[in-house]
Amino acid sequence: MNKRIERIALYISESDSVADIGCDQALLSELLAKRKIYSVASDIKGGIIKNAKERLNKINLNEYISFIISDGIENIPDNIDTLVLSGMGTYTILKILKKARKSYKKIITISNNNHDILRKEMLKLNYKIDKEEIIFEKNKFYNLIVFIPGVVKYSKEEILLGKNHQNIELLKRKLEFDLDKNKKIYKLSNNKKVLNNIDIIEKKLKCY
Repeated sequence: MNKRIERIALYISESDSVADIGCDQALLSELLAKRKIYSVASDIKGGIIKNAKERLNKINLNEYISFIISDGIENIPDNIDTLVLSGMGTYTILKILKKARKSYKKIITISNNNHDILRKEMLKLNYKIDKEEIIFEKNKFYNLIVFIPGVVKYSKEEILLGKNHQNIELLKRKLEFDLDKNKKIYKLSNNKKVLNNIDIIEKKLKCY
């Protein structure tokens, strides 16, 4: 099972009604169904939904899963209160959420880029960070963020690095990786923004 999917599932409780946007093989819905948690497995591609439905039919887990073809959250039922958007970029996530007709109790993202932009733009949509977790899988770092309704003011450090991280050891490894990457970029570009990022990361690392 995909480690990212397993970590997402840990942030979903029995009281949540979930929609997995861009569900791929519906692995998250499979995990949730085993815990008797209802979910919608959604994707824009009908072939993906067909294959996922056929796979889960074979293991008798469809009782707790609805399969929906949807462009983002366009066809997601109103009773859904928790969204999962994983395996897509920040701008795709934001494009989807800006079309929302309601507020959600919880939004779980794993974006593969631009986490600082995601944090800032989610605030504009009236969602704040609840928890974050760095995940390391297949030699790559991923950033899981759980958003809940609310508006706060973030520091520059929180915008760049996040807050309420649940795995400090992996966060330290990610910070060291980012520090090295930013230093290499700065050596080539002399970009002041990159230099500022280096300063923020170095100060954060000193806290540990």
